[in-house]
Amino acid sequence: MSKNRHIRIISIIIKIAVISLLAAILIGNLYLIWAQLADKDRLPKIFGFAQIVVISGSMQPYIEPGDLIVIREQDDYGEGEVVTYRRGRILITHRIIGITESGVITKGDANNAADEPIELSDIEGKVVLRIPGVGNMILFLKKPAGILAVSCFILLLYGLWRAVQTMKNGKGRG
Repeated sequence: MSKNRHIRIISIIIKIAVISLLAAILIGNLYLIWAQLADKDRLPKIFGFAQIVVISGSMQPYIEPGDLIVIREQDDYGEGEVVTYRRGRILITHRIIGITESGVITKGDANNAADEPIELSDIEGKVVLRIPGVGNMILFLKKPAGILAVSCFILLLYGLWRAVQTMKNGKGRG
């Protein structure tokens, strides 16, 4: 096989991989939107996982405002684990400090007092991953300025791609 044929095959494989990844992201996001619209009282999850942007400092220094956390739904939770639970329509991420007959007792690491006991059924999941600062980026991308920035970046990439294609076509003719 010639070198150009190898490059074309690799290029096709990369395009298929990128399109597949983008399709998976699109399908996942459409599912999350649908799930949130269908049941506003539950956090939409994919395979038991959900992502949350932290907006308060009650878990500092373990979790900072602006961090993105990923939680996983579990059947059982224990003392010392950091969980996200629902109180009405609000999501709270705190550490379990005790489990009693009256419920699960949680407390933010930066708070002085424990929270009121909650039911195990109120817990959405255990924190399994923390990505520092990524939540700030997600919040920015939801604002008009963020949407404009992403749109301009995509247009810039498209313009660069077109320029490269034009240069390649011009070299082949000369």
